[in-house]
Amino acid sequence: MDNILDLKDKKAVVTGGTSGIGKAIVDIFYRNNADVAFIGRDQARASAIMDNLLPEDRGSLSFYSCDVSKRKEVKSTCEKILGEFGRVDIIVLNSGIEYSEPVGQTDLDHWDEVFAVNTDGAFYFIRFLLDSMLKNKKGSIILISSAVTINGGGGGIAYSASKAALKGISSKLNYELLPQGIRTNIISPGVIDTPMFRKKNPDNPEINKKLISQIPARRIGKPEDIASMALFLASDHSSFICGQDIVIDGGRTVYRNPHLS
Repeated sequence: MDNILDLKDKKAVVTGGTSGIGKAIVDIFYRNNADVAFIGRDQARASAIMDNLLPEDRGSLSFYSCDVSKRKEVKSTCEKILGEFGRVDIIVLNSGIEYSEPVGQTDLDHWDEVFAVNTDGAFYFIRFLLDSMLKNKKGSIILISSAVTINGGGGGIAYSASKAALKGISSKLNYELLPQGIRTNIISPGVIDTPMFRKKNPDNPEINKKLISQIPARRIGKPEDIASMALFLASDHSSFICGQDIVIDGGRTVYRNPHLS
C-alpha cells in the first residue's frame, strides 16, 4: 500500500530540530521522503541524528547552526537553505525555551529572551522564507505552541504569553495568505516527554504517577505523538485544514477544567 502521507519532493525547514519534538519531526519527515533542513545550536546532537538517519534511502538531511533569536543569523541561514533547496514547501516553527518562575518573580531579562526565541524567531523564519512559498503559491506553515495557553499550567508567564502570540501570527497569516495557497496551523502539545520537560519533572515513578493521573489517556505523551500530526499537516492530505489549533494532550486540558470536576 502506498504511503498517503508521503512527502517526496517536498522541501521542509524545522527549527529546534535537534531535540525532543523537533527531533521527532525531523525523523518522521525524513522517513517519509522529505528533504529536511533542520535548525539548532548543538552540532553534536545534529551529527548523531544525521548518522542515525542518513544510511536509509529516503529524503535528505541538512543541518544549519543558528540562534533563532538573532535576526541576521536567521536571514543568513534562510538564504543558505534557499540556495540549497531552491524553494521551501513546509516550515515547522518549533524552537522554544522557558523559565518556570512565579509571575511576581519573573526575571525581565528572561521575559525578553523567551519572546526572542519563541515568538521573534518564529516570525523571522516566516519573513525570510515566505517569498519562496508566495512564488510557488503553495505552502504549509506549522507553529508549535502549547496547551499552557489554554489551561495555564506549566511553564512561566513568558512561555505562555510567547506561545499564545503564535495564535495571532497564525490568524494573520491565514487571513492574508490562504488565497495565495499558503495555509498555517498550530499544534499545542500537552505533557510530552522531552528533555525540556524532564528538566523540571524528573523521570521517576512518583512524578510520572501524578502526571498520568491528570491525563485521561493514562500515559505521558511522546514526541512522536506530535510529529505524526505535523506529518499530516505537512502533507497534501490536510490541504483543507487551515487556521486550526490542534491540542494534543491525551485529554488533560478538558480533564483539568474546574467546571467538569
